[in-house]
Amino acid sequence: MIRYLAELGLASLLKLDRATIASLIASSAERYGGDSARELDDFVKVLETADRLELFWGLYGVFTKPRQELRRFPHQALAGSLLLCLRPPCPLPACEAIRGVLLSWEVSIEELPWYLALTCGEDTVWNAIAQLDAEPLSDRERLVLHAFRYWVLPGWRENPLARPRIGDPG
Repeated sequence: MIRYLAELGLASLLKLDRATIASLIASSAERYGGDSARELDDFVKVLETADRLELFWGLYGVFTKPRQELRRFPHQALAGSLLLCLRPPCPLPACEAIRGVLLSWEVSIEELPWYLALTCGEDTVWNAIAQLDAEPLSDRERLVLHAFRYWVLPGWRENPLARPRIGDPG
């Protein structure tokens, strides 16, 4: 569906609110997985005109869904890639944004920490991690926080995985 919207220029016919964006992500991830380069390119064409705040909430919300939801990985992989490509501003303080995903983020989706480091600032993200680390957290939350820290260790921009994906958005 995204391919047709992109190729035929029909995205303007959609109301691209957060619910629609989340629904498009879910249906695409179910059908194609979260790592189709063609699907990602088509999504960028369709979503680049969306309201930036609705775009943020539609993509970030994929990371806050309850942990028991099946097949989270492809949904989060696609949403993370789109956050990193399109970089809508994050309206949340970094600490709140990270806290919001501690129970549901798939830790191998490195695009989320990279996105927050780029949009909120690396120092801000590190301060948020330190603040959260000082709070009482469940074992799962602490494990996820340590994984988050891993993805934004000093030098992360030189990571061969990061380098080709953190260029200028859009």
